[in-house]
Amino acid sequence: MFEKNPYEKDETLDIPDFVEDRTSTNSESIDMSIFKMSDDELYDDAEENEENYRDAKQKGPRKGSTSLVLCLIIIALLLITSVASLIYAFKQHSAYVKANTSYLQVLANEETYKKQLAEKDATIEALNQQIANNSSGKKDEAAGTMTYEITDGPVVFRTKPTRDRDDDTLFNNKHEANNGEKFQVFEVVTGTDDPDYTYARVGDNIYFCIGNSQETYAKKVNN
Repeated sequence: MFEKNPYEKDETLDIPDFVEDRTSTNSESIDMSIFKMSDDELYDDAEENEENYRDAKQKGPRKGSTSLVLCLIIIALLLITSVASLIYAFKQHSAYVKANTSYLQVLANEETYKKQLAEKDATIEALNQQIANNSSGKKDEAAGTMTYEITDGPVVFRTKPTRDRDDDTLFNNKHEANNGEKFQVFEVVTGTDDPDYTYARVGDNIYFCIGNSQETYAKKVNN
């Protein structure tokens, strides 16, 4: 049978003191102080190493935190840039819409002005034509030198060169002139209500109709 280890139940272990090396060639003695160190002395370095490990471990997250902060700053800058870009784009779009609206308004005003100018030109042309007709219908050289004979009567005397029946009047105690009658005419004018008709003025505010472009009621004759 195996012999029982005499140190199996003994919790303490005696370590012999070595004073000298066994070899005579090595004059230096072996430092056996380590075998006599207490537990605090033995584990002092271990605790210091553990503290260094903890410090290193704490420093690690600090670097990570710095990187995280930098990332957050970059993201914030990108968001600010994006928002600024959106605001700028919105302002540009608003400016475009406003400019386009103004341009369309200018086009509409231009069409209105063109229409007004066309109407103005037509009015001027009509007035010029009326002036020309009035000029052609004036007396020849002196008042009363023209003679007109009624050819398609009777024609009614009027106070104005119009076709309005309310302007009827008398001339030489007569309400109208009949065929064959001749009158000394001071001037020939264009109708104020219808420029297609012309009228002969035979006295102050007394007229009779000569005719229009299709019918003639009186003609000019020699004296």
